[in-house]
Amino acid sequence: MMQAQYDGAQCRRDPNSTQQALIRHNGLVFYGLAAASFLETAVPLHATTLLQVFATDPEVQRWLEETWWRTKIAHGREARAYIEATWPEFDWCGAYAGFYDAYRPLVCAARDFRSPAREALVRSVAAAQASAFYRCLGNTSDHAGLRSMLHRMAADESVHFAGFRRLFARLEHNNRFGVLMAYKTIVECAQRARDVDVRLSYSHLGAAHWYGGVPFPELEYREFVQRMGNVVRRHLPLGPAQRILFRPWWQARRLAAPAAPAPRLVPRPRPVAGRPLQAHGAP
Repeated sequence: MMQAQYDGAQCRRDPNSTQQALIRHNGLVFYGLAAASFLETAVPLHATTLLQVFATDPEVQRWLEETWWRTKIAHGREARAYIEATWPEFDWCGAYAGFYDAYRPLVCAARDFRSPAREALVRSVAAAQASAFYRCLGNTSDHAGLRSMLHRMAADESVHFAGFRRLFARLEHNNRFGVLMAYKTIVECAQRARDVDVRLSYSHLGAAHWYGGVPFPELEYREFVQRMGNVVRRHLPLGPAQRILFRPWWQARRLAAPAAPAPRLVPRPRPVAGRPLQAHGAP
């Protein structure tokens, strides 16, 4: 299921197109896609835990390695390629390195060796959120190539959701996970995605990681959450399950302020010797 990478060269050949000009000034698309590129690129941190949890199930391990893991890595590469082609003044490598150093301890600390049933439910929630996020972000894009890429990634995540959902149904039948426990797990996953995973990646997208000016008005994280919540409301059919998954994105006013806000930094000068070295954990 490995997908072809986004053709960044084609993007560079048409820098003056109307679509390209519009998307370069779309801050919501940049923040959403860049945050996703960090989380997708860091998926090997989660894959290690998954392979441990399902160590006694070779069939599940094979699906994780040959389908889920490979597709997630491909998503990260495609998103990164599009970002570097469309916003070449953004230091993706340097920003990702800072994110990875901060994210890795959080992932390791969260390795509480969940039961296989709970792990399957957690991953199905993550896949459902990712699928809806990619589709809604694609619907807001003015660039046909980006819209096609995001819709394809949304379809991939729908496949992941179906796989994890079937796995959870099989395991839950034997372990009697319980409706209340399932509900609490879903709510916790939705909250963590907003307050930890996406927020941390977002914190490494500011002016400090740009060579020169940012080509769109910068958004605070609270405003980003509020605007993405509105996008989901407009573009996603909202049944009871979707309302639970995306409730935190409609409650931006309840978003707690960071414990120690980072000072606003001036843009970085463009290095003479070229781009930074490969970031940690990047493919």
